Amino acid sequence: MRSELLSHNLSNIEICVQNGSKELFEILRDTSIGILDLRTTDCASLASEILHTLSSLTKLYLRGTYTGRCNLKLPALLQGITMQTCECSSEWLCSLFIALSSLDRPVRCQLCDVQLKSIEVYHRDKSHTRVSDMRSELLSHNLSNIEICVHTGSKELFEIFRDTSIRILEVRTAECASLASEILHTLNKLRKLYLWGTYTGQCDLKLPASLQCISLQKNKLSCEWLRSLFIKLFTLDHTVKCELWDVVFLSSEGNRDDESHAHVSDLRSEILFYDVLNIKIQVRNVSEELLEILSDSNLVPLDK
Repeated sequence: MRSELLSHNLSNIEICVQNGSKELFEILRDTSIGILDLRTTDCASLASEILHTLSSLTKLYLRGTYTGRCNLKLPALLQGITMQTCECSSEWLCSLFIALSSLDRPVRCQLCDVQLKSIEVYHRDKSHTRVSDMRSELLSHNLSNIEICVHTGSKELFEIFRDTSIRILEVRTAECASLASEILHTLNKLRKLYLWGTYTGQCDLKLPASLQCISLQKNKLSCEWLRSLFIKLFTLDHTVKCELWDVVFLSSEGNRDDESHAHVSDLRSEILFYDVLNIKIQVRNVSEELLEILSDSNLVPLDK
């Protein structure tokens, strides 16, 4: 029966295990399943011995609590790993990124409601030493093949990314963007930044010099925030692409119509100035007001 199972293509099957056993996961060994969802830490531990044999596995979902060093033996063709409602130590998360970097291929890591867990097992000084050693090891690895997507984060979570070589970062909320701002400029290999959420006031993002593209996805933006973003992009002193996809322009609250018109007029003039120099704008499905502001600039409309 095992031989017959291995002869079939199981890539269309998504396996979700809530309570497993070693014998159960042995059935999956060497099969061609495409997606595996492990709902507990025990399941992940039991599955670890056979994960690397799943030659067609492209997506792995994890839930639960993880401490110590990550001992998952990841398959070579893995394209994405998603952590949902997890608690994990800094040591475990650092070692996961190290394991992902060793795949030597593009891989997307989604962190959905991930909480960093303090390590109670060790004394404070020993715990600090272990995390410091793991951070040093993380910084010695090339993480440019990893795309990080953070749905809900914390200051401690983003500190793990400080000075690393990740190439793509996606933050799903304005709160995440604010938390990430303190470490963004240290990501000296970051090429593309995705932002979601609502942004008003001054743009306080500290952008890295390596940035080549910023992609705004399903955002609501104020005139002031957009203006200050363009000023920051201009100061990077090299060509940067700015993608505006499904973006709504927020009128200035509390301003009279003539004041609001003046703000918009100033923004349009500045965009035309910056766009001639080093900022290239690409739009898709933006609001009519924003499209009017961008008219006559060097934008590339994908879908009005």
